Order: sequence, then structure tokens, then C-alpha cells
Amino acid sequence: MMMRKCAAVLVLAAVAFTSPSLEAVEQCAVPRPILIDTDICAAVDDVAALAMANVMHSRGEARLLGVLVNTRGDAGAAAVDVVNTYYGHPDIPIGALQPTDASVCENYAHDYASRLVERFPHDLAGGSSADNAVHLYRKLLSAEKDHSVVILSLGATTNLSALLDSGPDEHSALPGAALVRSKVARMVMMGGQYPRSDAAEFNFALDPASTRRVMLDWPTPLVFSGAEASVKLGKRVSTQAPADSPVRATFEIGFGAGIDSDLWDVLPVLYAVRGSRHFTTVPCGFNRIADDGSNECVPASGKDQRYLRFSDPSGRLTASIEDMLLGVP
Repeated sequence: MMMRKCAAVLVLAAVAFTSPSLEAVEQCAVPRPILIDTDICAAVDDVAALAMANVMHSRGEARLLGVLVNTRGDAGAAAVDVVNTYYGHPDIPIGALQPTDASVCENYAHDYASRLVERFPHDLAGGSSADNAVHLYRKLLSAEKDHSVVILSLGATTNLSALLDSGPDEHSALPGAALVRSKVARMVMMGGQYPRSDAAEFNFALDPASTRRVMLDWPTPLVFSGAEASVKLGKRVSTQAPADSPVRATFEIGFGAGIDSDLWDVLPVLYAVRGSRHFTTVPCGFNRIADDGSNECVPASGKDQRYLRFSDPSGRLTASIEDMLLGVP
């Protein structure tokens, strides 16, 4: 019965040239096909988020189609391969914003990406050896069912804006925006602050022009997880995870062993895969982006943009995430 209902939802959406509602998406597509667009080598929570996606992939909750890197440091894509390899998924496709360079995107985390690459097994040499991010987006999206993919944006919006601008290629005759409209169910984005920010949040400030473009022209529902939504963890992971875990190593490098600190990117992953089990969504209207990347929800029609609020106590949510990172059933 559920499969027939999901099929009917998707057919009606295709006929109307619209995306299915968020509620309909939550009922369909399990394991949920996801794509992660990450600024790995910025805050350490990108590694935890990617680890969660790998665990959910192994458990059959999600199907991790690929990972796209949206910062130019060459080590970022190799660090993604480190995490995927550790969890037994060395062949998950990885794309990168190109051309890459030797930049370090976060000194306060002690350049953890390069250090992971030095310490742990992986095959991908770096971002310069990875597929172009937009090319990989188009390849992976074109192979999926209509209105099925959930994109997680965990950093700069540069790749996403370029995807909207992309033209037909060997994978699809559709231009970028039409391909997104056809294949993506929704995007869950870590960025901004809600209902408004007093200053530009880090992710939105990385590329404000691209962020504004995505808010204006992204053709599917958007759900935001803002700077106000975080969980504090790290102590259990950095002291109880296996010694050969790159997640443990990242926490030790970024925070120090036995220390809890705020993490943001883990929440969009949890929502993207499990839906409203731990969250409620609040209508945003339209997420208006200023020149510096600061944001504000303003009234608008024709937009399906929302932001997350916790419905579970934060302690239970934190324990659930930590158990996942530690491999507790």
C-alpha cells in the first residue's frame, strides 16, 4: 500500500511540474538516496556528519550516492575518502570544486583533513584527482528516480549555484535547474540563523552571491538548520571510539580528547534521513540573503522554505548521535 501511495505522489508531482510535499517525501524512498555537499576541513562536524551518513548507509536507512566537496583545499576530497573507506564504502563517488589548491580552510582545527590523509588508508589522492563536482552531481542525479534525492548542503553553496547554471551533457539533456527540479525531493541546508541573523553565519558567508542565487532559484523545498541549532558532544567519541577511527582522531585534533563541543552538521543528516522524528519545521517564507551573507526570513508566496526546531530533548538527541558514531545498535 505504501509503495503504491508513494508512486502516486511522484506521478502527480511530475504531471504538475512540482516537487512532492516534505511530508510525502518522509513517507517514501527508504533507504533514502542522499548527496552530501561538504566543506570538509572546515569545522570538525563535517567528519561526524559524513560518518553518520556512512553508518545509515550500512544500516539501510540511507543510500549515500556521493559526496561533493565545496572548498578548494586539495586534501578535503581525500579526507572524505578516508571516512568512507573506514566505514567500508571506498567506492562511493567523490567530486570536488575545481581547480583545487593547497589552502587550509581552518587553522583552529589544526588542518585536520591533511592529518587524516597522512594517517589513514584511502585511495583518492585529492580533489585534483576527483571528478568535477557539478559533473558528478549531474551524473548521479540523472540516474535516480524523479523527486527522490535529498541533498545535504554542509558548507559553501558554490557547487549548488554552479549546478543550477549547468547545461545539458552526456548524462542528461536537461539544464541544471530543470534537472534539480526533476530529480531532487528537497535540500536540507546547514547555514544561517533563524528567523534572522545579526551577522553572517559561517557557511552563508563563504560565498554570499551563490547563497543568494540558491535561495532565489532553487526549485525544490528547502529546510534550514541554523547556527542556533547544535548539539554538544565529543567526549564519548574521543575516548570510547576505536583507536583507528578517523572520527575519534578528528575530535582529538579539533577539540582535544575528553572534551565536548558544539556540532551543527550532524543535525541536517539526522533530519534528511529520519525526517521529523526528532524535529519540527517552522515556515520561513523566503530566506533573504544580504550582501555579507546574513539572512532573514521574510513573507513570500510560492516558496517552500522552512527551518528546524528540536522536538526531542537535546540530551536524548545527543545520545542518539553519539551511539551512532560509536556503533551502538
